[in-house]
Amino acid sequence: MLGWHISAYRQADDGASPATFESPEGDRLAVWQTDMWGLDWLDELVKAGKAIDLDGNGYPLRYTSMAKYLTPKLCGEPPHAHHVWIREVGDTVTEKWAGKTVIDHAAVAACHPDEWLLIEAWDES
Repeated sequence: MLGWHISAYRQADDGASPATFESPEGDRLAVWQTDMWGLDWLDELVKAGKAIDLDGNGYPLRYTSMAKYLTPKLCGEPPHAHHVWIREVGDTVTEKWAGKTVIDHAAVAACHPDEWLLIEAWDES
């Protein structure tokens, strides 16, 4: 399958500054699976100066942005989210595989608008 497995997290610290590639994840806000264009919205935020591409090789890619730019995208259906996740015959999945989009609405609502969040995208191709 061509696409991305995306998770949005609070930072393990207070999120007062942008995350780095090495920043540990805090509470997970959301997880979803997308098609191959699933990072377009993040690339647009980066181009607009509202997010920072922290680099990576797809295993994973990491981004950071303030909650005021991310949480509106998480309140409904995340960008390009599959309603039902796709998996191939040879895929290995564990009990941690959600199989559907999961959003922790209470955790999203608890984010301060100026809090820096972390987004992680894993290449599923």
